[in-house]
Amino acid sequence: MDGQRRRPQRTDHGDGEIGLANGASTYTPHYVRAQPVSSSSDLRVYFALTLLLVSLAITGWAHSDTDATCASRLASATAFVESAAANGTAAVTAMTQLNQQGTPDKDAAVAAAVAEVTESASGKRAAAVASAMGAAVEARLPPCAAGGSVRAKSFLILFMGHSGSTALLSEMTQHSSIMGSPTGPEPVDHFEYEHNTSLAVSFTRQFLAEGIATGKVPGFKLRPTHIMNDPEAFRAIIRDFGVRLIWNTRGNLLKQAVGEYRYRYLKDLSVIEGLRDGQTLEERCSDGSCVFNVSNVRFFHDVLRDLANNDRLVEEAVTALGLDGCVLPVPYEEYLYGRETTMARIYRFLGLPVEDHPPNRQKATHDSMCMSVGNLDVLCDAFYACPDLRWMFDDWRTGCKCSVLPVSQFRPMGGYCDLSKPLAADVRQVGEMAAAK
Repeated sequence: MDGQRRRPQRTDHGDGEIGLANGASTYTPHYVRAQPVSSSSDLRVYFALTLLLVSLAITGWAHSDTDATCASRLASATAFVESAAANGTAAVTAMTQLNQQGTPDKDAAVAAAVAEVTESASGKRAAAVASAMGAAVEARLPPCAAGGSVRAKSFLILFMGHSGSTALLSEMTQHSSIMGSPTGPEPVDHFEYEHNTSLAVSFTRQFLAEGIATGKVPGFKLRPTHIMNDPEAFRAIIRDFGVRLIWNTRGNLLKQAVGEYRYRYLKDLSVIEGLRDGQTLEERCSDGSCVFNVSNVRFFHDVLRDLANNDRLVEEAVTALGLDGCVLPVPYEEYLYGRETTMARIYRFLGLPVEDHPPNRQKATHDSMCMSVGNLDVLCDAFYACPDLRWMFDDWRTGCKCSVLPVSQFRPMGGYCDLSKPLAADVRQVGEMAAAK
């Protein structure tokens, strides 16, 4: 389900060394970085994706196919896979020969080999399958969107912190048909509205009414607090203004907590505000200031608890609104790794033409925890044993992962794994907590 936390594919464990940003001596951590991948993997990735698409095509989108239909699909797909595999083997062999001959431009040779396979019969069929699958995914919109053909009257984005909502909304408000709030992206969560739900309801109704009157699709983002304080008032807003809800989530709780820890404990506002004015993450981090140590693991555990509770509150708010399925889940990870596709899906959900506007906020924290947390081995020691959190450490995209820890340290029951209550006073100590004992 889109709103649930997702478990990415696990990778093999390895060993490596890394030095702390604060100048401490080099040590062997509980995490490693992946080694650079050679250019020959381009073709392997291409055919791996092909096989994935074929497997999805075999299963289909419905579960009512007859045995005969499934058998026919399987036979067709099997023949296609065999053809694709043969082309792939030939292309890899040709590329290897070019490399052995000392081809001056190996990247060009690889590109030529890939192009040759792409133009083959199986390559064209793979492209057709990919196109059809993409169209099917795009078509998976809530019924209220009618496949992207019915324009929305208004929208709201339900969110909690560190989920990419500000960057996402900054793109949306640049759209020629969308109107954002002039007082900020989340107007009812601040100022005089923050602790006054009645005033927040009045503002929301007036803002949406004025925006619709101008011929725009108005909207902003809000936390679940006011909705839970007066769900009936917000259900009326949904009905009266034809609101379509965008449910902004984040799958990796640990990465979210790393950013929140920087903000709450280290008072680093950049993780909230993001990078602006064309500043890049590489420029900002060139002096090593982006790497920090989680020195207070107990505080970090409290942050994790808060974020887990926030997820629960957002889900309860979605349920309380009774939207009859008119909700579009937008996970942060989908936006981060596929911005253009995600934005196109949002615009189709709102029944608007696609416009590409770059966000005016950029990510201010490395996506790899190996590049942002100097003592990641301490977090591995405390939380890698937790079944619900372990996959969040093993990041197949960045190659950052915890190595296998001693069996004696796998304590999944209670302690650091229990996010329903604060850490017990006698919890097993890790990192600086252990050193100070």
